[in-house]
Amino acid sequence: MYAHDPDNALAAVTHRSPYDYYRRLAAGPALRFDAALDCWLASGAGVAAVLNHRDCRVRPPAQPVPPALVGSASGAIFAELVRMNDGARHASQKKILQQALAQVDLLRLHDAVTQLARRHLPGSAASLNTLMFDVPLLAVAGLIGFAPASGPGVARATRDFVAGLAAGATPAELHQSALGAGALQAQLDALLQHEPLPGSLLAALRQIDAAGELAPANIVGLLSQTCEATAGLLGNAVLALTMAGNMEGAPPAGWAAMVADVARHDPAIHNTRRYAACALDIHGAAIAEGQMILVLLASSCMPFGHGVHLCPGQALAQSIVAATLEQWQPALSRLALDWRYLPSPNARIAVFADGGAP
Repeated sequence: MYAHDPDNALAAVTHRSPYDYYRRLAAGPALRFDAALDCWLASGAGVAAVLNHRDCRVRPPAQPVPPALVGSASGAIFAELVRMNDGARHASQKKILQQALAQVDLLRLHDAVTQLARRHLPGSAASLNTLMFDVPLLAVAGLIGFAPASGPGVARATRDFVAGLAAGATPAELHQSALGAGALQAQLDALLQHEPLPGSLLAALRQIDAAGELAPANIVGLLSQTCEATAGLLGNAVLALTMAGNMEGAPPAGWAAMVADVARHDPAIHNTRRYAACALDIHGAAIAEGQMILVLLASSCMPFGHGVHLCPGQALAQSIVAATLEQWQPALSRLALDWRYLPSPNARIAVFADGGAP
């Protein structure tokens, strides 16, 4: 342990400078047991080994839904999310989503996000903190096929829903999450009653999934995955611009390349979890059945995961962030920002405050 290291792998997510710590973990054993956290840590080569292992599951086999969500509207959506399920059911629905997302016209998305970002320029640290979430959510809501007037309600409900999914969510957050989940489900049900807009993601899904195999909850899942991951990437990209002092003109390699570089070197999602479905031996580590493995994505340059649960929205997220930054750069150059990170065991999301150097 070095003097300025985070206290542990979970604290690293919101540490100011955790990457030397991650590099040292990656240079050591692929898997090591952390007694304080009571779990295995997978770093470096261990990340792909765990994410590719068929007996490393995204949920504990006996607990497909977190106990705090069971019986709620949030739990009902959670139970259907393909990213929270394994096996054939996951694979077939994931393929449908991948095919639909592959049909997204990224140039059209760029134009839509450009218009959104121009209408929602950050004028202060407080507005930046809100817009980091809202602009990506409005963009994905529009991409799905929601009318512009519905976008703000969809964004609010998504943020409420996601707040209750975190481990340790308070009773108030769980209650608000259930309300958000119910609102999202009602808005989606209403949308599905109508013919989808041409060019929308729903139109692509209806064409690909004629049999209706994809659970509608996974459309909500696209919004919930956007919420923290894209806000985090956008905030980290703002920090990269700020620390580089590059507030005049486009980055030398272009906005898309700049955002891809941020995603690799200061990713929004630092870790994920897997659970041993049986006793396992991975890289010589004897892992007991049911044991949790904390998979340190940030130690392996895999910001969007790997293997069967690789995030299918990587291109969308980076396109949204690049288009937003391009429009926000002049407004950001007028702000003097300080920052910390939102408390989180997984996501690195900047919270800005007025101060620092413009």
